[in-house]
Amino acid sequence: MKRKIFKTLETIKRKCVLSLMLAGFAMINTGFTDNVEFPKIQPIEVEEVEEVEETSAEPTAIAVGENGRIKVSEDDEMTRALAQAIENSLGKDLNAPDEEPFEEPTPPEDLVETPNGYVPYTQVLGMEATAYLPTDGSGAGITAMGIPATYGVVAVDPDVIPLGTKVYIPGYGEALAADTGGAIYGYKIDLCMEDYWQAMDFGRRNVTVFVLK
Repeated sequence: MKRKIFKTLETIKRKCVLSLMLAGFAMINTGFTDNVEFPKIQPIEVEEVEEVEETSAEPTAIAVGENGRIKVSEDDEMTRALAQAIENSLGKDLNAPDEEPFEEPTPPEDLVETPNGYVPYTQVLGMEATAYLPTDGSGAGITAMGIPATYGVVAVDPDVIPLGTKVYIPGYGEALAADTGGAIYGYKIDLCMEDYWQAMDFGRRNVTVFVLK
């Protein structure tokens, strides 16, 4: 019995809902909502944005000197500020004038550099050099000029280098042409050494001889 009652109520509920829906559609179709006023939407005013003219200013160029320092213009505040910041970080004055490039001094003409400084010379000769000991030759160790043969004495051909002439030989040093020899003629020179091993180590070689004043 109860089941039939609930079923009947459910059927009535569905019919009521259906009737309400049909009534709503009927109201829309008959223009029931024509008299209803909806609020109007106000338009939003947009402010005009002024156009900014493009400037034709070119970016500032930073010039670099030959020594790698930045050249700063006095009327360029931005570049000066940047240069000042770099100067503070490096500890250098970027506005200082460029330093003159270092140039090695050229040796004076007619001067040869020796351990004792620059010495003037009158002639430069290319010669074949050999080495000898004080006991060579006469065995007494006395040169043609009558002085003891020692390191710094050389034997020469007097027709090329007169006896008593001072010479300078790179790798040997300053010497006095005070001796002669049977095998020393023309552009040959014999250098006196202190011992046998020094003479053997020197051997025979080509040298440049500066004839000193």
